[in-house]
Amino acid sequence: MAVRFRRLIHPTRSFSFSSAVLVVAGGLGLGLGWRFSELGAPPTTSMEKPAKLTLLYFPVQARAENIAMMMEYAKVDYDRVFTSGKSFVNDKKAGKIPYLQLPVLEIETKTGEKFTLGQSGSITRYLAKVCGLYPSDPVECALCDSLFEHAQDMSHINPIVNVYKGDTWKEKKEAFFSDFEDKASCLISKLGKGPFFLGRETPSYADFQVYHVLTSAQLAEPKCLEGKAPLLNFIAAVELLPGVKEYLEWRPKPSAIGTKPMLEPKPTMDSPIQRRFSS
Repeated sequence: MAVRFRRLIHPTRSFSFSSAVLVVAGGLGLGLGWRFSELGAPPTTSMEKPAKLTLLYFPVQARAENIAMMMEYAKVDYDRVFTSGKSFVNDKKAGKIPYLQLPVLEIETKTGEKFTLGQSGSITRYLAKVCGLYPSDPVECALCDSLFEHAQDMSHINPIVNVYKGDTWKEKKEAFFSDFEDKASCLISKLGKGPFFLGRETPSYADFQVYHVLTSAQLAEPKCLEGKAPLLNFIAAVELLPGVKEYLEWRPKPSAIGTKPMLEPKPTMDSPIQRRFSS
């Protein structure tokens, strides 16, 4: 026997779980009370904004983009540093870069504590809470995280846009797009009524990562989303978000993709660029 109930992802949609699934959920201690809410928007987890945030990454449009977009959308002040190869090597030797890769996020709390967070996924989840983009319900959070990880699986588009050249670029591009149709269809099935994924009327942290990989794919193959109106509508919705629109206009753009990839205009290297939104 199936049980029907409402969920927070969208208050007008419902879906079914078998009684067996309900028993398993109960055994895991997940609880089901949250699913009967009639709230108009999903609740999110938020936390106090740190005193200072500094985002460091290479001068490419890749693993730091969703992170920057979240802060721009939520109007969280931060400094952006485009790190040169020389500084990266020196910082690694000095033990300043956890896990020996970028991006990293330097955090100073309001009590004066300082720490450096590595790994783009961990940075994303931390800032999602700071920015109020992290669902508070564990099941909805898991659904959003699954979406985020699906987009992460598509992130090998990053070096195709920013690094590879010549024959290597052609080979890597062909490999990426060999299963792009299947992955895009999977994304379309997760949109719901939208405009954001999982039927949400407001974005979660996962939406920014999906936006990044889809628009990066368009840079490599401009026609890749033709005939995929739901995804094009999603992209348009993200680009109209307050803060995001201004950021997209401000950020340097990839150019000479596949031949001599670079950002234009060339960003200032190794110096903090202040992004301030507080009055």
